[in-house]
Amino acid sequence: RARLTLAGFYAAVMAVTILAIGAVAYVVISHSLDDEINSAITATATGVLHDPGRFGSLLASAPPDHGRDGDESGTLGISSDVFFISTDQGGAVIANPRRIDVQHLPLAQLARNAAGGKAWSDVSAGGHRYRIYSTVVTSPQGLFYLHVGRSLDARDSQLRTLAMVFGFGGLAAVVFSAVGGLWLAGRALVPIRTALETQRRFVSDASHELRTPIAVVRANNELLLRHPESTIEANFDQVEAIAGETEHMTRLVEDLLTLARADEGRIAIAPERLDFGALVEEVTRDMGALAEVKGLDLASDCGAGEVNGDPQRLRQLAVILIDNALKYTPAGGRVRVSCRRSGRRVELRVTDTGPGIAPEHQKRIFDRFYRVDVSRARSAGGSGLGLAIAHWIVEAHHGRLLVESVPGKGATFVVRLPARE
Repeated sequence: RARLTLAGFYAAVMAVTILAIGAVAYVVISHSLDDEINSAITATATGVLHDPGRFGSLLASAPPDHGRDGDESGTLGISSDVFFISTDQGGAVIANPRRIDVQHLPLAQLARNAAGGKAWSDVSAGGHRYRIYSTVVTSPQGLFYLHVGRSLDARDSQLRTLAMVFGFGGLAAVVFSAVGGLWLAGRALVPIRTALETQRRFVSDASHELRTPIAVVRANNELLLRHPESTIEANFDQVEAIAGETEHMTRLVEDLLTLARADEGRIAIAPERLDFGALVEEVTRDMGALAEVKGLDLASDCGAGEVNGDPQRLRQLAVILIDNALKYTPAGGRVRVSCRRSGRRVELRVTDTGPGIAPEHQKRIFDRFYRVDVSRARSAGGSGLGLAIAHWIVEAHHGRLLVESVPGKGATFVVRLPARE
């Protein structure tokens, strides 16, 4: 429905635009043609009226058939497509140099229109249309009416052609705009549809993540309620389970809040000048005990690399990546952390000897709640949001977060941040 509404809106806007452009163009061109016709008629009339001697001689030499055999040579320099006719007070033609067929022209009506001095008239005669300027002429031979005109057939034909071009062209444009609007609306709705699907999946995954710890807490709580007389020591396993799942839910809710606030732009990044290499080295050292407990070899090789960044968020980034490597590396494996400046960027690399990530999973590894192996992720205590948060932190610092991996040969997460000049 939204797609059809948008397509209809596009088509309506296109139709109104073409209609407006066509109407304006028609009016402008029509006025331009009328001005040209009126100018030619006025010039001819002026030429006739300002040469009364030649006009009088023309009247005197007019043949008895009212000038139908008059001069064809362009008397008084008259344009070939402009004609003039002179009539007496009774409406009889006494001069017609261009031999215009006056049989159907309403000469008497034109003379009456010009009784007040002069008049413009658009008349139809013999299947043709004419624009005629009529005026009273006083000469030694008496009172006459001068009618100067021009055919409107070419003008009307041009305007009809223009109207047809705009009509058919506009109709085709509206049809194409409707089809194109339908396609564009579909493309425009893809991000919205994707966002809605992502939101639905996010809510579903969050509900799923919370369902398990809530079920565990509820079950153990029911066991405790069955034996209210028992001591904490006697129910240590249940208390420990409740504490562990509560901690898991706390981390999950905190991660959800972090991403929700990041989406809304409510988390401010407070950049300052810092040595990213020294920060990563410190985080690696702090996590050495965790690696030792898991039987892993964690080592770092970090050089100086100054950036403009938020120390708290960049520390969180390093913790997420190193903790992720420790979680998915089996006992006896290695995790290597390196940080170096490379050109105009500072590059952090966290490499592990875990199972690696298949190519089809690498494109979605930074999606929220996405896990390559759900069962292993759950046993590792992850929420599925760590890499999504890491990705947001890197983007907030105008950097890039990549993963390089070959299944069975471990994975390397690469962070590239702009170096401080």
